Amino acid sequence: MSGNEPTPGATLSVNLMQSTAYAVRGRRTILVDAGPAGQEERLLRRLSGAGISPSDVSLIVLTHCHPDHAGGAAELSRRLDVPVAVHANEVEWATTGTSIFHDVIRPFGYVLRRMLSPTFPAVKPDLVLEEGVDLEEYGVPLRVLHTPGHTTGSVTLLDRLSGDALVGDLLAGSMIRRDRPDWPFFAEDTAQIRRSVQTVLASGPSRLLFGHGMPASARSVRRRFGSHSAS
Repeated sequence: MSGNEPTPGATLSVNLMQSTAYAVRGRRTILVDAGPAGQEERLLRRLSGAGISPSDVSLIVLTHCHPDHAGGAAELSRRLDVPVAVHANEVEWATTGTSIFHDVIRPFGYVLRRMLSPTFPAVKPDLVLEEGVDLEEYGVPLRVLHTPGHTTGSVTLLDRLSGDALVGDLLAGSMIRRDRPDWPFFAEDTAQIRRSVQTVLASGPSRLLFGHGMPASARSVRRRFGSHSAS
């Protein structure tokens, strides 16, 4: 693919054990999230089956550093010889595996156990992302938005070619699938999520791709978010 013109809408979804990774294709390919540790071979096979070779990949971006998104990042970075990028607010979490949790946490098994484990799969970030950074130099015109709520450092990546917004975990639990704004999925700040939704929708995405679950059209998110706002 290297040297080819960007193809709008070419976002490949790779379903892994606890999360979904995405390959965003342009002149090069950017991986968004890496999945849990131990899933690297599965991800690489899926990429190969879609015609993406290791030499196509230019960057791994983590929407945040939960172990179900970042566990395989260090190994993938080593295999592909590409840098790993995280949001500035996630640097400490990425490198040490420690973070500040909300007072109320609704545990959900594997992820929480890994977060509290001394063997948390930390990853050394090679690139620290700030608000509004554009990743076009890596082959895909993705703009970085800071969308906290699920964690302090979560980001959304806006693909100007396809109109997709890759949103990490934001809204993937309660507010979209369960339609329950009063039931945080995990340590979420619902008011902050509302503000983050407004930020994402203001960019005019055609669809939203979450780190867990199926894609949602921006229209459906706007409709549900509107009903939440009125409640």
